[in-house]
Amino acid sequence: MNIRRLRTGATIAALPVVAATLMMALPGQAFAATQSNCGVSSKLDWGRAVATSNCTPVFGPMVKGAKMVNQHRAVITCDNIRGQGNQHDIRVTLYGDWKNPGQTSSVTCPIRSSLVGYSQQTN
Repeated sequence: MNIRRLRTGATIAALPVVAATLMMALPGQAFAATQSNCGVSSKLDWGRAVATSNCTPVFGPMVKGAKMVNQHRAVITCDNIRGQGNQHDIRVTLYGDWKNPGQTSSVTCPIRSSLVGYSQQTN
């Protein structure tokens, strides 16, 4: 009976240590930066400009041109045409959703807009 109590006591004593180790390891894995090749492109979809941001994870040794990325998103700048008789342009900057490497982020100009520029943000 003493051996059974000893085994149970050792198991109970080791359980918090294992749980704490797992809790500390998981967030580090979730927020680790990944070496990625990133790029941004623009196209027209039914007359509206769409900016698309891609980051492809690279595994192995450091690759020239790759950078460490946690997340990325597309940014597009458009001139929005307002008014009927006296038309005027309002410049707007729109941001896509933050995405992890391997996923695509895209953002579209509003209706009656013209493309001024597009870029990519990473963190």
